[in-house]
Amino acid sequence: MSTASVDRDLLPVQGVSTLLRREGSGRPVLYLHGAFFPMTWTGLHDELSARFDLLAPVHPGYVEGGPPDWLLGFDDLVLHYRALLDELDVGQVDLVGYGLGAWIAANVASFHPDRVRSLVAIAPMGLWMPDAPMLDFLGCSPERRIAAVFNGDPGGHETLFPDPGDIDSFIDGYGQDGVTARLIWERRYDTRLARRLGQLTAPALVLAPSEDRVVPLAHAARWAELLPDGRLVTIADTGHGLVVQAPDRVARAIGDFLEEVPA
Repeated sequence: MSTASVDRDLLPVQGVSTLLRREGSGRPVLYLHGAFFPMTWTGLHDELSARFDLLAPVHPGYVEGGPPDWLLGFDDLVLHYRALLDELDVGQVDLVGYGLGAWIAANVASFHPDRVRSLVAIAPMGLWMPDAPMLDFLGCSPERRIAAVFNGDPGGHETLFPDPGDIDSFIDGYGQDGVTARLIWERRYDTRLARRLGQLTAPALVLAPSEDRVVPLAHAARWAELLPDGRLVTIADTGHGLVVQAPDRVARAIGDFLEEVPA
């Protein structure tokens, strides 16, 4: 489902207009999207909102066509999402992050552990692992990026990426990449992240595709090792695009995990 067919509320958060879709009921789950599919309400969103009170914001800049002046690093997003939870009057949340969103989520959990009941990291990035380098997806062609995300078999999901032949779509995608670049252009990792993961006490689940050509599986395995109360679950026959390739299995793994975490 594309953003054109998805209703979102425009919520002011400390002067920042934030797109948010909130669906479902029950315990609140905050879902932070990654560098891919930022404006897409996926099958995973549908599955999660059927069981939980799902909060799905769009990161600042991903809809405005470029990074705002105040967004210079992950700490700025941490402050933004703390303010968002305050604005929604939500206490603790189960925090789910995908790809780049998992990196953001880990920082939110590190600085505001009182607001995070549990952490789910899907195909996470952010660790310094020179023996298992991440794909430089900002520097590769659109065709190579799509092939890497879906392991060479998009299965029709390539329409979720910006269309180079459509000028408006291309401009939107360029602006979204600009926000991602603002966060990770200098380094595709944070040497402080390993220490922060090691200090998180919330129960954590790391979900990894069986073959990730964007962020090697070694990254997810290391996340699970570093998290004091972390576990690793692999989703078979998927790539980095597992949130759209196998939303039912990803949602089932998340739901089974959250059932073990007291609300």
